[in-house]
Amino acid sequence: MKNIHYINHTHWDREWLRSSDTYRIRAVYMFDMLIEILEKNSEYKYFTYDGQTAVVEDYLQIRPENREKISKFVKEGRIFIGPWYTQPDLALVSGESLLRNLIIGSNIAENMGHCMECGWIPDAFGQIQSTPQIFKELGMKSLFVWRGFNYEYTDDSVFLWEAPNGDNILTIHFPLGYGYYRYLPTDKENAYKDIMGFVERVENRFTDGEILLMGGSDHTRPQESIAKTISELEDMVGKDGYTIKQSNPEIFSKEVKKKLEASNRKLEVFKGEAKSAALGRIHAGITSTRMDIKNEMKKYEVILPLVVEPMSIISSTIGGKYDQSIANYYWKTIFKNQFHDSIYSSSPDSINETVKNRLLNLRHGLNELMWLNLRSLKDKLDFTAFKENEEAVVLFNTLPYKREDLVLLNFICKDKEFTLKDENDNIIPFVKVEHMEKINTEIEHYNGTDNYHDAGEILEGTKFNVQVKIKGDILPKMGYKVIKVCYGEKFEEEVCGTVKLIDERTFENKFIKVKINDNGTLNVLNKENNVSYENVHYFEEKGDDGDEYNFSPPVVDKVITTKELTPSIELIENTSYEVKFKITFNIETPLECIEHKRTEEMVNSTISTEVSLKDNSKRVDFRTTIDNKAKDHIVKAIFEDVECSKESLAQDHFGTIVRNNEILEQVGLKNGATEEELPIYPMQRFVKLNNTKNTFAVLSKGPCEYMIYNNKEIALTLFRSVGKLGKADLLIRPGRSSGYRLDAPSSQLLKELTFEYSLFIGESENIGQLFREANMLNVPVPSRQLNIFKREKHEDRPWENSILELPENVELTAFKRAENKDGYVLRILNPGKEELHNVNIKVNFGEGKAYLSSLREKAGDILAMDNGIITIPYINKESFVTIIIK
Repeated sequence: MKNIHYINHTHWDREWLRSSDTYRIRAVYMFDMLIEILEKNSEYKYFTYDGQTAVVEDYLQIRPENREKISKFVKEGRIFIGPWYTQPDLALVSGESLLRNLIIGSNIAENMGHCMECGWIPDAFGQIQSTPQIFKELGMKSLFVWRGFNYEYTDDSVFLWEAPNGDNILTIHFPLGYGYYRYLPTDKENAYKDIMGFVERVENRFTDGEILLMGGSDHTRPQESIAKTISELEDMVGKDGYTIKQSNPEIFSKEVKKKLEASNRKLEVFKGEAKSAALGRIHAGITSTRMDIKNEMKKYEVILPLVVEPMSIISSTIGGKYDQSIANYYWKTIFKNQFHDSIYSSSPDSINETVKNRLLNLRHGLNELMWLNLRSLKDKLDFTAFKENEEAVVLFNTLPYKREDLVLLNFICKDKEFTLKDENDNIIPFVKVEHMEKINTEIEHYNGTDNYHDAGEILEGTKFNVQVKIKGDILPKMGYKVIKVCYGEKFEEEVCGTVKLIDERTFENKFIKVKINDNGTLNVLNKENNVSYENVHYFEEKGDDGDEYNFSPPVVDKVITTKELTPSIELIENTSYEVKFKITFNIETPLECIEHKRTEEMVNSTISTEVSLKDNSKRVDFRTTIDNKAKDHIVKAIFEDVECSKESLAQDHFGTIVRNNEILEQVGLKNGATEEELPIYPMQRFVKLNNTKNTFAVLSKGPCEYMIYNNKEIALTLFRSVGKLGKADLLIRPGRSSGYRLDAPSSQLLKELTFEYSLFIGESENIGQLFREANMLNVPVPSRQLNIFKREKHEDRPWENSILELPENVELTAFKRAENKDGYVLRILNPGKEELHNVNIKVNFGEGKAYLSSLREKAGDILAMDNGIITIPYINKESFVTIIIK
């Protein structure tokens, strides 16, 4: 006998075509209905609620009186929730964001009575290679997936999926998607016909005879009649050699495992990411729409775990107050924006505005948390040594190693002449910024990291805004430092930097020499090995006839590059710490796409790039601002290597991923694929060609999509400009539209857009170095000038303190308070391809004990700890370990 498992479920988009409040109202009605059904009908056994908990919270904000009822049904195993907080996109967000989403979501579900023990990814647009590792670490027993897989990957919909670190998990693929149909017919004859029709289509995908039928789809309600209908079908399907029952993901997984144990059948093993469009659209190009939103999201998912939380730990070691719950509040805000339809921006304008409003909330909240941590130093340190002409500046380095970059300090000065000194009156060299950076003067910055308390006096001329840059290597590892601004003392010492201007367009430091060509491209010389790269960094603009889901080329296109243009070139910074040029193009492009063709009507946009080389750096940094006047187009920054490779290597969530530059095997539109697969790839923060002798890598502070041209050029997508949510009959996606054919004019991004990225050049491939360079590019140094403070002793705290240090071959992804408030949590990543043994990390806070921990922060084996040195016996390749220090 074969067993049919009917899983009644819903896929609940928290927001998509309509707002979260609209869908919250629907959720209230849906949950009310579900509670009523479960209370009065014991034969209605299970309802699977999309693997997430955010919508349960949404409901309980309206119906708090029903918490105990829902908790009862969750505990009884009739409602299944978790382990996610929201269903995110997987590729667009960081590894740590995925982990926190699952930690917070599974804790909420557990507190409600039970967390579903199965991973649930019905609708992400493709699957990342680390997914098995993540859910294995969370303690899940199995994983259910859809998009990205096809029938060619495995012969069976039940298989093992293996991550790069070797972790594997039982995986069940929905062979017809997560919604075979929305509602089962109430008439048993029609229900029988439907059920057996689907069984016939999928049973060959379930070798063990446990057949999965998904009853439900987007925003479907619980169907009370299924209990009666399925009961009536038992005899009918029995005559055909089947049983049928209401089921749930946990039951299905357990019964599949029983069959496997009994048969001793060896499952197929799938390895890597799943990006096939054979069975479901994966929407190539979703990673570069609404870059105004995606750039901000990238920023805040870095600032919260790598700045705000570590700052809070540092502050707490000198008596500051810190509770993880306030950080989790903002994590939830991030997760709501990382919900797959939200981060994709595959929504009408009003919904994208909702996402932007949450970004504003993140900006306000995270700036205030940084300010409170800066202020905690003001209230704890001994300031009796300060003279009347001296002010304090406090700085935090939240990386557990020395910074090798420059730090920008923004002052409001009562005297333009000053020196910077440390606690022992040693001079701290600095250079004044000639081309001052714009500082946000909104209210959260007045009392936040940028001190504009006296901004009015600048306008009146009684105070002056001055910006300086100092070397980041004066800062302690994972700690804070206080320095002095000493007014009336002229800084006359020579600044010993290595950057110099050779001629009007050529500049160098000890590692790199750069020449700006007439067309704005760069010739870059690696001075360490004398390898020269020519015509580096130009812009490509071409048409995009797609929508918020897919890039699609117009039938008639016009491709434009800046290599044929002559820009204006202006020197804007010239110190021994930094040389910076501004390169500005006026670029004429077609106005828009009409009827799948670019128009003859042209429009002018400007592309302005600040190109910077800093002291002791192997990076050339770029800050590009585009005043976009054109519609329906895509703009990329192109970097040409001197070597060639048929593969790229990009940063992934817990290591790196190697991809072919071309799609070697795909089903294709002619064979029924849902869209043409394009070699448009997501990345975390860097990409390079694979298996090259030298390191030529593009690092990003926002843009996260790339292609490789001609096996030689790295094409970093800066943005796509489109005006439709969904569009029909695209060249690469013919037929129906995705979503709905609605206008989304704000997604044309007709405004100024700014992008930051870098070119890193080294002698050989060093993945650890790329991770650290990407961190230094993305993780800022919070600082604050304290011009109003009491020159007295508050507490006996040092002016400088370091509390954590990591060796070169590992990275920190989390440094936080434990969820149960009992101790501190460290998450340490080995991003390399080799296992690590006896990794020593140095801590300098408290006299506690250290334990290996589960992802859910359950303490395990105690770790050796000697004089502040914690020894981690083993970290697998491309893997993380979680440590609790109590």
